[in-house]
Amino acid sequence: MKKSLILPIAFAAIFVLAAAHRSQAQLIVQNPGFNDLTGLSTDIPGLWYGGIPAGWAGNNSAFTVREFDPVSPTGNYVANLNTLSQTTPTFIALRQAVGTLDAAGIITLSINVIDLSPPPGGFTMSMGIFDTKNSSNYADWTALALPPASIATTGFHTLSTSVSIDAGTPIGIGLWADSGAPGIDNVSVVPEPSTYALLGLGAAGLGAHLVRRRRR
Repeated sequence: MKKSLILPIAFAAIFVLAAAHRSQAQLIVQNPGFNDLTGLSTDIPGLWYGGIPAGWAGNNSAFTVREFDPVSPTGNYVANLNTLSQTTPTFIALRQAVGTLDAAGIITLSINVIDLSPPPGGFTMSMGIFDTKNSSNYADWTALALPPASIATTGFHTLSTSVSIDAGTPIGIGLWADSGAPGIDNVSVVPEPSTYALLGLGAAGLGAHLVRRRRR
């Protein structure tokens, strides 16, 4: 590679990384691991807690947050979508507004799922990424991404928007159980700058460097 190209490429890379960092910093999930027990009631000491977890909105009920491993407690908790959400008679999702995009891009929601259902177990659940319209009323939210089918397995699950979402869009996330008692943990939302944004930033960085060279 010619030495004359090294600086422009490095300069463009710095711009791209800085843009990605700024975009990610704008979407923040409050209490993503449900370890903040502020405001919750004690249903079964050291195991179950009731109420809506800090940072979230949802169905206010008992037995909503549980120790991840009741046999060997570690202080890690999971949210019980069976009690924190409902589909009938009124739909209530466990939800949260996570911020506003400052750069256009694809948004990915990630969660860990375990099964809290009594034997023989089994559950179905869903999740979504939404445009909140800057409203605290979930009925005003518009879906940007929904899974093609209900989630029915434990483990790591992700959901991404199929198209780039415009900068300035207020983003929210929602999760709910259709059946059984899925438990969720480690919720994260990561925006990835769109390809066009990255190309534009790279071109801008290269152009700025070339202009400075010509002025010398």
